[in-house]
Amino acid sequence: MIEPRKHNGTEHHYYNPRTELNAGLWTLWTGATIFLALRLWIKISKRHGLWYDDYILLVAWVILTVNDSLISLEYATGYVADKWDDRMQILINITSDGTVLAQAITKTAFAVTLLKLTKGWQRWVLWFCIVTMNAWASVRCVFQWARIYEKPSYEVWYRLHFHLHAQFRDDFKEGGNVYNILMDFFFASVPWYITWGLDMRKAEKIGLCVTMSLGMIVAIVAAIRVGWKDDGNIKDEWYFWRLAHSNIWYSSEPVGTIIVQCIPVLRPLLRDLHTSLTSHKIPSFEYEGNTNASRRSKWVSGYQGNPNHVLHSPALGNNGTYNIFSFNAN
Repeated sequence: MIEPRKHNGTEHHYYNPRTELNAGLWTLWTGATIFLALRLWIKISKRHGLWYDDYILLVAWVILTVNDSLISLEYATGYVADKWDDRMQILINITSDGTVLAQAITKTAFAVTLLKLTKGWQRWVLWFCIVTMNAWASVRCVFQWARIYEKPSYEVWYRLHFHLHAQFRDDFKEGGNVYNILMDFFFASVPWYITWGLDMRKAEKIGLCVTMSLGMIVAIVAAIRVGWKDDGNIKDEWYFWRLAHSNIWYSSEPVGTIIVQCIPVLRPLLRDLHTSLTSHKIPSFEYEGNTNASRRSKWVSGYQGNPNHVLHSPALGNNGTYNIFSFNAN
């Protein structure tokens, strides 16, 4: 079956945005991959272990990788054309569903993280958000394969045997986009409610809340994307160029959700990096004691005397040189 893509009797000469599309998609994918890899490495190396949210993010990353690969395949094998065949239509439906699933699953991972920090009615609210968000996404994926009334081009073998009105399907998709934006804002605001009553310094509270509320950026990006799509897309030379940008915008939402969930986990790495960059070389001196003692390395575990005692670290070499640290018992 061939799907017509033209609205008059002439052939269009479209610009092929394949290069721009791949640059945008795979730059975003690289960012998400680096941040997720660092998150998993820190958790494993610090022996914290992985939790449910980590595994959910891994599933989302796999879906994102497959989806970006299929979108690149579309633009490389005939997407920029006046007509689409069955193969291309199936690929488009699959990638549309993949984008919806990636968005829902990445947000689910953040909600699961928040479940660890909440209790009582707060958990019930989060569970309600998780269930409704994924239910909406699942129904959207099914509707993508529905047939449309009064559109013969949708009466094909690969579509499911039920019909929808075109306006209803479009409204349902739009409602899902708005609901996703609301979920981003809600999940980003929850950390403020949780941490503001904790016994912490105000600066620490604000820093923690801002770090865990970076999902606001994702919500703003999604809102801009929805508004941009509502402006329509004229069938001119740059028609597919604008569609490619739409693909990049859609991919940025799950990518951004992955990244903002990884940033708080990177705090130990950033702290260690800051310490290593700001530390100075520690002075040393030649230990002039017993020759045998100079060959032994000991940690002094504590001192019950002079409050300005000098602690000796283990030997740095075989020459009897030791590092010294001032220790204040107070």
